[in-house]
Amino acid sequence: MQTLEVNLAALIGLFLLTVFTVVFVAGFFRSPFVPSKRKVIEEMLKLAKIKPGEKLVDLGCGDARILIRAEKEYKAIAEGYEISLLVWCLAQINRFIHRSKVTIHRQNLFKANLRKADVVFCYLLPEVMQQLSPKFRKELKPGARIISASFQLPGFKPYKVAEFPLRGGKIFLYKKTKPNL
Repeated sequence: MQTLEVNLAALIGLFLLTVFTVVFVAGFFRSPFVPSKRKVIEEMLKLAKIKPGEKLVDLGCGDARILIRAEKEYKAIAEGYEISLLVWCLAQINRFIHRSKVTIHRQNLFKANLRKADVVFCYLLPEVMQQLSPKFRKELKPGARIISASFQLPGFKPYKVAEFPLRGGKIFLYKKTKPNL
């Protein structure tokens, strides 16, 4: 009986190690899944100043923690995009556990429709931010806010910069002020 429990624990451990390897190590060949610390999420949400009913889009939403907190604490309409199958599954599990109504698309973030977004969250590599800059100019409505953790958005001037509560990083707040700017 005890051997069965040990074998089951070893099997579960091996499965978790495999998932960890695929999610974290294999992710580096595209964009890695790097979960944000709780304090960083709090600071990002505070900086966004989300109002009830606003539409929030998280590009590369990972495990959906930002989306779920924005929905629960700020009454936002939250939507995320995640291309990695395993990370998307993790987001769906998290959504289920928290009984959340957020929408999580398993889709390339460049296909996201941002025309109705009030707030866009990004924790993406500089190359991806560079590619997103024209999309933001074209699709975001005036007054839309962009929150970026760690990396600046090329071609946009930060409205406000906050220090990470941990790791000495920065959070950038951008506001789109004019159409096609």
